[in-house]
Amino acid sequence: MTESEHELPPHSIAYSQYFESLNEEINKIYAVAEVARMMGFDPVTRVEIPPAHDVAARVEATLEGPKGVAKRIRELQKDMSREQVAFQVAKEIAEGTLSNVKETVDIIVNNNPQYNSPQIMALIDDKRKELGPEANNGFAAMAVARDIGDRTARETAEKAADKAVRVALAILTESITAAPLEGIAKVSVRGSGESRYLALYLAGPIRAAGGTEAAMTVLVADYVRQVLDLPAFKSTEEETERALEEVELYARNIHLQYPVHPELIKFAAARLPIMLTGDPTESFEVSGGRDLERIETNRVRGGSVLVLSDGGVGRAEKLAKIVNQANIKGWEWLDDLASKLSKDSTQTEDSAAKKLEPKDDYLADVIGGRPVFSHPQRLGGFRLRYGRSRNTGLAGVGVHPATMFILEEFLAPGTHIRTERPGKGAIVAPVDTIEGPIVLLKDGSVIRFTGLDDARGFEGKVEQILYVGDILVALGEFIENNHPLAPSGYCEEWWSHDLEHAISILSSTQLTNRLKGSDLTLQSLNTFIESPLTILPTPIQAVHLSKKLNIPLHPYYLYRWAALSTDEIQKLRKWLLTNHSVSKKHDGHIVLPFVKMYKTMLECVGIPHRFSDNHKNVVLTDDPIPILAQLGPETKSPKGKDTIAMLNSVSDVLLRDKVGFSIGARMGRPEKAEPRRMKPPVQSLFPVGRSGGSERRIDEVANNVQYISTLESFDEGNDTKSPITSGVRVELVSRKCPGCKLKTFESKCPQCRTHTEIELWCGEEGCGSAIDSTTGMCPVSHSHKVSMIRKTRMVPIDLKALLERVKGEVGEFETHGVRGVLGLTSDYKIPEYLGKGILRAKHDVYCYRDGTARFDATDAPLTHFTPKEVSVPVSRLRELGYVIDYNGAPLISEEQVLELKVQDVVVPENCADYLLRVGRFVDDCLEKMYKLPRYYNFNSIEDVIGQLVIGLAPHTSAGIIGRLVGFTNASVCFAHPYWHAAKRRNCDGDEDALILVLDALLNFSKSYLPAGRGGLMDAPLVLSVILNPTEVDDESHNMEVCRRYPAQFYDMVSEARHPKDVQGLVDIILYRLNTPTQYEGFGFTHNTTSFDIGPKNSRYKILETMDDKLEAQLRLATLIKAVDAPDVAQRVLSTHFFRDIRGNLRAYSTQKIRCMKCNRTYRRVPISGQCICGESKLSLTVRQKNISKYLRVTEKIIHDYGLDQYMQERLKLISASLDSLFVSEQTSLIDFLEG
Repeated sequence: MTESEHELPPHSIAYSQYFESLNEEINKIYAVAEVARMMGFDPVTRVEIPPAHDVAARVEATLEGPKGVAKRIRELQKDMSREQVAFQVAKEIAEGTLSNVKETVDIIVNNNPQYNSPQIMALIDDKRKELGPEANNGFAAMAVARDIGDRTARETAEKAADKAVRVALAILTESITAAPLEGIAKVSVRGSGESRYLALYLAGPIRAAGGTEAAMTVLVADYVRQVLDLPAFKSTEEETERALEEVELYARNIHLQYPVHPELIKFAAARLPIMLTGDPTESFEVSGGRDLERIETNRVRGGSVLVLSDGGVGRAEKLAKIVNQANIKGWEWLDDLASKLSKDSTQTEDSAAKKLEPKDDYLADVIGGRPVFSHPQRLGGFRLRYGRSRNTGLAGVGVHPATMFILEEFLAPGTHIRTERPGKGAIVAPVDTIEGPIVLLKDGSVIRFTGLDDARGFEGKVEQILYVGDILVALGEFIENNHPLAPSGYCEEWWSHDLEHAISILSSTQLTNRLKGSDLTLQSLNTFIESPLTILPTPIQAVHLSKKLNIPLHPYYLYRWAALSTDEIQKLRKWLLTNHSVSKKHDGHIVLPFVKMYKTMLECVGIPHRFSDNHKNVVLTDDPIPILAQLGPETKSPKGKDTIAMLNSVSDVLLRDKVGFSIGARMGRPEKAEPRRMKPPVQSLFPVGRSGGSERRIDEVANNVQYISTLESFDEGNDTKSPITSGVRVELVSRKCPGCKLKTFESKCPQCRTHTEIELWCGEEGCGSAIDSTTGMCPVSHSHKVSMIRKTRMVPIDLKALLERVKGEVGEFETHGVRGVLGLTSDYKIPEYLGKGILRAKHDVYCYRDGTARFDATDAPLTHFTPKEVSVPVSRLRELGYVIDYNGAPLISEEQVLELKVQDVVVPENCADYLLRVGRFVDDCLEKMYKLPRYYNFNSIEDVIGQLVIGLAPHTSAGIIGRLVGFTNASVCFAHPYWHAAKRRNCDGDEDALILVLDALLNFSKSYLPAGRGGLMDAPLVLSVILNPTEVDDESHNMEVCRRYPAQFYDMVSEARHPKDVQGLVDIILYRLNTPTQYEGFGFTHNTTSFDIGPKNSRYKILETMDDKLEAQLRLATLIKAVDAPDVAQRVLSTHFFRDIRGNLRAYSTQKIRCMKCNRTYRRVPISGQCICGESKLSLTVRQKNISKYLRVTEKIIHDYGLDQYMQERLKLISASLDSLFVSEQTSLIDFLEG
């Protein structure tokens, strides 16, 4: 598709040039790839990743029709919502208006041999005339199929229903996920006569669609049922009970997003008008409801469980609204279900929303070595700060880089954390314009860190982390998670509104009078308002402004008074006022006599101080003027209900609560940025059988094989030994050269260099004849046995000769240690051309199962950057279209902040280095294989800038084009939130792949994909070229793009209002859609010195052993005031170590035996005592050390942290189990007699 065929979303002139450059480059790459593929080295002679510019094009390309559906979707989108479009398209496909007439005709002819195609077409023409001008051939064909007979009518109805449901789901999921292809196994019409019903067969990958979209699949299927005039499904009582049991079993053994409500599950299951069923996905079976007539399996069907529980019941309220809008009959019971669900949960949710009670869900699975940073709502934990920096949003949150270092570098840019609220998880990014940590050092000093340099070098000097610092959370996170707003501690941006309001109600004369006696001017006040995070008033100015303008004291000079009780604050105030002295010796700071109780209170309040005079005195290192102003005159007596009210009754300045709301968090997954390697690493999708050992180096197999290794399947019983020869024998595709008629497995004929064709053959014993390509039958009498048609043969390969020939073809003198695969899992078993593997090995590049080379990196958001941060010269960025900064000034300096274009990405340096190698590999393929000019011509990683890549998420089947514009030291891929949302991802720890575009177009083939369920996931079946903000995941639409929250926002936040109440006050992306501003003009509330400042990698990745990681984890737990160290220790044992030991005990008793040479596994030791490959060395797959590795450290933890008797008894039981396996207590007969 070219740009002229598709109308681009509303955008500016600057973006018009940007999109034009992307289109030009992608068209250029496609042109090169098309010429190369025509050479015949690949399974097919065309590029297998079609480009698409919108949802409509992706739907038609991914699902291969029906033809014209893209055009129809675009027509409907002009006046309908996405849900309405999905229903309407499904209706038109089901009734035949949008259908493939040839497919319908073929079904009729196959089921009715008395007719041929011309006769059916004549009947269709007659029927179309009979039905009138509104009917087209497709509609008439469906009518003819119904008239001819029940069998034909059923098959055409099934075909139409299947296509209709898949297309509708693709529309609902923007045709990004693999759910339409893999999540729906089939749609079937079952039963007969009036007992017919529609059965929707679901599979595990339906999870990729998301709960609401998966549940809507059921609505669409029922809508299609009504269009096809099929009776509704009626569940029996046994089937309803079976559905509940499966849900409960799945929730207990796997996981469900929503709590299981048994009565509601039964209520929904009994009323569904279509049957939810599917393939068995789990190994465990139901105990009741077994062997039911209409359910084919006793195992749990995960797909139907997910749709019923998390979809139908969990999203009942959303579904009810959709049903009412679409006016779908038979679903009135959804309103009752939504009402029941609401009554069941509203009361507890409302109370939780008002009180915002602590939630410890995020502590459910604490892993050894991954620290807890704060317990729920614990004082000293992460203080909630509202805002979005240029490197946060879309589930990314900000913390001060000093916090990263003080937390012993367990946090780094991109590290995933599990959070108490508003969502379940996030990644962290450095933001140094929020508050950093406050720590107590071992010398007794209390330090407040304001800069990164201050925090470096304090490892081993920290006694306690009193406050871990702020966590910057965007309003969009609360909107997305539908979570009540939590109160905010008083902060600089809130103070700037108070200052602005105070100025606005004064005349210039009044303001001048109130500023007398200070060095403040109207200009300086405006500077405080415009840049509250970077420009602070001096202590004297802050006190003056508070007194004269009657505004709260600037938050930088405030302390956490609310951390003390009213009794404590009175005692501390009295001690401070009666015992303080201002000493010139100590630079004019307040000096106090050391009293342990009061020093502890100073630590709790967060007042920086240090010891002096040999620990006799305490010196408050902050300026005394704001401190004394907050305490007020000694003669006044404080009164009030709480600490802040009590201090305000005596203070010279107005005080606000700085403590605010604390959020609990723990470490989740570490950040990731590394090439994707299969296990073991693979460089060629070429099978070597089991002779290759664990590494499967093809050259070693060729040199060392003493017999043909026969690989008919991966099961141990199917392997045999053939007579000794040099080579391997593996299962490969059967192909034939149309020119010289040579039979081969290669895609390009080794003799005449013609592209070969797949040759099907008859598997009937003693036959082996080629299947007639015109009739699809064997020329012999048993041709009707379709099950006997074969695609593959067992092929003997002389690897040494093959390698020598291929080396010559690609101009290489060595194989570079190229590694192959055990066997091919694809349907046709088509191998990759071995020359590609040799060239990959030459450049140290690895391939994935689909033939592409990938780099995996954690997703991180970025909306703005500076040239200096991305290490790209200003001149190069200007060439890429960055000519002005985000304030509209011409780009001339590397310090200017630029707005990132929506399809530009910033990659880790090791990613750029890997893409450099991939580019050289691609160029070698073009030059040495395809005999075409080199394309990339990379000399250094700087040459990677400006090149196009594909972004692809694991659960999807559609890639998105991205352009490299810079490098980062962090182990993440920074990209615009839109770009991540285009992959249906957010930034809560997800990691996705980057693929060089030409590598994908040249080397990807559907023929390499696994034949089983899920094989089409994580494959670029279609490529989105231009990003449309309305067609990305709508989570990104909740992100705010303002430069400042309005004053009213802070007033409403303090009341813990619902996010929808404040949503209209803030500029969020939702309000910009379908306008040119949907792409640019974004702002951010908090800047940061650098978007990737901080530790390069989490310490979790650096520490090598679990003992070291666990020691660091528990040491940090004892340092952080907001963490209960014994609780962490107990959780690590309960949720990690004990589970691991028990699991390994089970694995030991059921383990397999492995051959040391070929890695073949056996359930039991062979009778001969050796592997069938001739190797006598057999090895256990689970060893004693695997079971007992955590035993010693578990004993130490229980002892050191004084864990309770229950934990001690659990350890004793586990130790006894281990002893029973490995400690021999067998006594001799003499011992028995003597006893």
